[in-house]
Amino acid sequence: MRSLLLALASATLLLAAEVAQEGARWWSHIQVLADDKMEGRNTGSEGHRRAARFVSSEFERAGLAPAGTSGYFQPVKLAVRTIDEPASNLALMRDGQATPLTLGEDASFNLRADLAPHVDAPAVFVGHGLVIPEMNINELAGLDLKGKIAVFVSGGPSSIPSPLKAHYSSMGERWKAFQKAGAIGMATLPNPKSMDIPWERARLARLNPTMSFTDNKLVETQGAQFSITVNPVNAEKIFVASGHTYAEMLKLADADQPLPTFPLQVGFRSNVKLGHSTVESPNVVAVRPGSDPKLKNEYVVFSAHLDHLGIGQPINGDHIYNGAMDDASGVASLIEIATMMKERDLHLKRSVIFIAVTGEEKGELGSTFFALFPTVPKKTLWRTSIWICFCRFSP
Repeated sequence: MRSLLLALASATLLLAAEVAQEGARWWSHIQVLADDKMEGRNTGSEGHRRAARFVSSEFERAGLAPAGTSGYFQPVKLAVRTIDEPASNLALMRDGQATPLTLGEDASFNLRADLAPHVDAPAVFVGHGLVIPEMNINELAGLDLKGKIAVFVSGGPSSIPSPLKAHYSSMGERWKAFQKAGAIGMATLPNPKSMDIPWERARLARLNPTMSFTDNKLVETQGAQFSITVNPVNAEKIFVASGHTYAEMLKLADADQPLPTFPLQVGFRSNVKLGHSTVESPNVVAVRPGSDPKLKNEYVVFSAHLDHLGIGQPINGDHIYNGAMDDASGVASLIEIATMMKERDLHLKRSVIFIAVTGEEKGELGSTFFALFPTVPKKTLWRTSIWICFCRFSP
């Protein structure tokens, strides 16, 4: 018995030492990726390129092969938009009178759409703005949205299954429905109870470059002339003449009750000056071949995003948004999983793709690009994929 206990104790100690070593190695990758030298790994930046080279070298060290014909890097070409905020403005219009809205304080422009230089259009409140054919939900039914701006509260009823709600409440799907109904733009009213990022933090990123694909056919907000997010603290201004209040809409939403739809009796007028450029940023893609001759040409995908927010407005004097948890930790996990598979000489029957995607913070662009243009034949990608992300918004 004593020998058995000693053996178990020794095995436990060895396992603990191995776990500690693996944890230290995982943390060392995070320290590299989140170092100030990486400058926050903004999509397309030199810091991101340095991080991509580090990840590719670690993938190679872990015995992974390039998953494509052009090495470890899958280049993604992106259009970049910046706003000249001092030369831009936003106002509420009522009976020909303008009430200026302060950018950053009252609202911020969403630059994922290539906004029109000038817009002056009435607004309609559309509830959550959801159109979900699978559940016969159409909050836009019967509304006159032609030439107008759709104003909606983010989120949706809890009765809608999470996967459906996540899909149809995305900006792309909402805009597709709004555009089909004739709208020229949209305004998002965040529900304070479900905001991932407080307004005071989110407003700091409003001047950061925004990106989309250079190929307009791939841009999910193509055709949107106007897009803003409104500070919920100041959202009552929009309802002032409607006979309703924003507090009323939030109370209904929080009680999981249907939201009414109605004209807002106000409109938005905007003047926007944008700067345009292009940039190329890579996905880092590698593969561990499978062991079964019949199944090795099928692929299971592990992914995490390599990009973060780069350099922005300082928080407590720190202007580099290092992104240790979001998502250097996930990329470090990819490296560690690949390393452990090598150390244990582990080969799954199917091949495993490891991909550190770019442009997640810009709207999951790298993931979308790989899904549309995988570096292996699309039909061979297995149905299961795993996305590793420990997300926080912090410098």
